[in-house]
Amino acid sequence: MPPRIEGQLADALIENLSDPCLGIDRSGDLRVFNRLAGRLFGVKPKEAIGRSVLEVLPLDEFTRAFIGLVKSSDPVPSEQVMVFPGNRLFAVQMTPVRTSRGRNLGAIAVLRDMAGVQKIERGLDQIIEDMIQRISVPLTSIKGFVETLLEGSYRDHEITHRFLQIINEETNRLVRLVMSLEETAHSGEAPTIFRTRGRLEPIVEAALEMFRPVAANKGVELQIEHGEDLPWLTLDFDLLQRALVNLVDNAVRFTGLRGEGKVLVRTAFQDREVLVVVQDDGVGITSEDLPRIFERFYRTLDGPGAELGGTGLGLSVALEIVEAHGGRIEVQSTPGEGTTFTVHLPVVHGN
Repeated sequence: MPPRIEGQLADALIENLSDPCLGIDRSGDLRVFNRLAGRLFGVKPKEAIGRSVLEVLPLDEFTRAFIGLVKSSDPVPSEQVMVFPGNRLFAVQMTPVRTSRGRNLGAIAVLRDMAGVQKIERGLDQIIEDMIQRISVPLTSIKGFVETLLEGSYRDHEITHRFLQIINEETNRLVRLVMSLEETAHSGEAPTIFRTRGRLEPIVEAALEMFRPVAANKGVELQIEHGEDLPWLTLDFDLLQRALVNLVDNAVRFTGLRGEGKVLVRTAFQDREVLVVVQDDGVGITSEDLPRIFERFYRTLDGPGAELGGTGLGLSVALEIVEAHGGRIEVQSTPGEGTTFTVHLPVVHGN
């Protein structure tokens, strides 16, 4: 390839990088300065190229390190986090440029914006705070009822039965919280599928039964309707139950905000697909939030249910599990009227 063409390709690649990129020669003059670098430092690239980096940029930690790299007798690549204009954090990767014989030609610096990383870290901090608070409540409740029983209340059969029901409910809350923590720990990993042959109805019923005590306390009625002629399926039923638990949990929590309501779970077989429909008459989802509900760590900030907290992972995990089975999830919602999630599971050869 002719040198002129190679140079044009290199220029195009640098200009279209998604990060600010700067390059200096041995004298410290700027030879690379793409548009994102210009936007960051408030300097037009054509006004920066050919000038000393010390004339174009302020003498700060970045400039000193950049100049120091080309002046070093034994330059080595480095990566560190630095503060730039507007108090923005960037991960700066500096690399010396040499000829095949080791002659130092200069250095290249690529700056990766840390804003996204900071946002995730803040989100994780908030999740941890929420989890600590949510775990402490059922633990305190369980401890109190156990201590009361140990003090002698166990002799009253009616009181013992009522206390054990509450302890069982609080234990189920802890189980769901542990599942949420596990989802957080493994977020981003593709689910591993272990298929077995079985029926869908038992796992749907088990997912619903887990929420009967908490639903009753919130005034939410749980109903289930199974369609006729549901086929046997070859699925990872443990994973699929987790997906359904997340969908039912979401429905119960948002319906409970109204003080009463109903969650209906229906199954059906049509067009070579098994459907699981989770329908509630809760507060619904706003049109602004609806396109983003399957994003990781996404939680509504000011819409209905903002006060519920949570990890923001339940729906994204449910979608990943369903998609790993070759399926999909559709959602329809009207604020103030309710939400319907429909899980589509294809019945393929082998099911």
